[in-house]
Amino acid sequence: MSSVVFPIHAEELTPTLLTRALSDRRPGCTVEAIRILDQAHCKSGSASTAARAILELDYAGGSPDPPPARLVLKTVLIRPGAIPDLYENEVRFYRDLRHELELETPQAYASCFDSASGTFGVLMEDLSLRSARFPDARESLEPDAIASLLDGLASLHARFWQSPRFERDLADLWTPCSGGFHDFLKVHGIAFISHQVERSPYKQELLERLGRSLKQIWDALWRAQAILASAPCTLLHGDTHLGNTYLLPDGRAGLVDWQLMNRGRWAQDVTYLLVTGLATEVRRRDERDLLTHYVERLRAHGVADAPGAEEAWWLYRQAAVWGFLLGWLICPLENYGEEILRANLERLTAALEDLETFDALGS
Repeated sequence: MSSVVFPIHAEELTPTLLTRALSDRRPGCTVEAIRILDQAHCKSGSASTAARAILELDYAGGSPDPPPARLVLKTVLIRPGAIPDLYENEVRFYRDLRHELELETPQAYASCFDSASGTFGVLMEDLSLRSARFPDARESLEPDAIASLLDGLASLHARFWQSPRFERDLADLWTPCSGGFHDFLKVHGIAFISHQVERSPYKQELLERLGRSLKQIWDALWRAQAILASAPCTLLHGDTHLGNTYLLPDGRAGLVDWQLMNRGRWAQDVTYLLVTGLATEVRRRDERDLLTHYVERLRAHGVADAPGAEEAWWLYRQAAVWGFLLGWLICPLENYGEEILRANLERLTAALEDLETFDALGS
């Protein structure tokens, strides 16, 4: 896709490389100097499947329409934390789709993937300059903040609801049952998850609590995947856990990390957000009202065949297995640390129990 190859050490970044990366969207803009202000590496507890570096750039005088001087580079530093398909997928979002969306998500100024090396780079705005706050599952968002995120999802989902583009430029987009991430899971998924369970007594306790083996939950997942791949499909963020959100001082909320973007049913995004974003007691109290809010926003955006209340509730129940298994049981402890891992899995396990997800899936 791109001849720009980002190095695996931030110190090897050069003004020439960043000038080339920016040239597609900022032709004529020349980077003269780079200062690395901070770095976070994948599997460090503060970055998961990719790394990031905060850069301060000097541009040549007369550069037309230069980006902000301070940018975040999302890339591979030291070692990859995911299969290259995920990196290519995120580059695709920022390169091909971000510009057409009225959605609270970072602005990107360059997005490059090199298939030969499996490396990538996305130069995006530094959200800290807008005083963004990044929550995680150690806290519970207020329902109003969740509603703001649901507003964004409804806008995104409505725009691509049964889109004819899924037969054209988005025809090769992943689904829960096809494409790069699916193929990886089918070949390596259960072995990888089994390894994570074997090295975690806590995860073993959760399986005992649910009264099911990993194989039984794996089989239930694929029943859910078939449902989530069926019509009506839309464009999904694909990984809407609370740690991939941010909150702005004016009350708006946004989404980061588009590596798992895919096409499928709305419930994957909505369920994962509600279950990880709310403390269990708050979710139990407010989840139906928030589901109703989301469906109403879909209709307000013109989705004539938005789900009814009972259909929405049924899909919500079925979709909860995705976040438990592919969100956090699969997650190595090193990615986020034990406290965040446990907080997410506690909420997800409680949701599987409360929603009787396995019964809803006939497993």
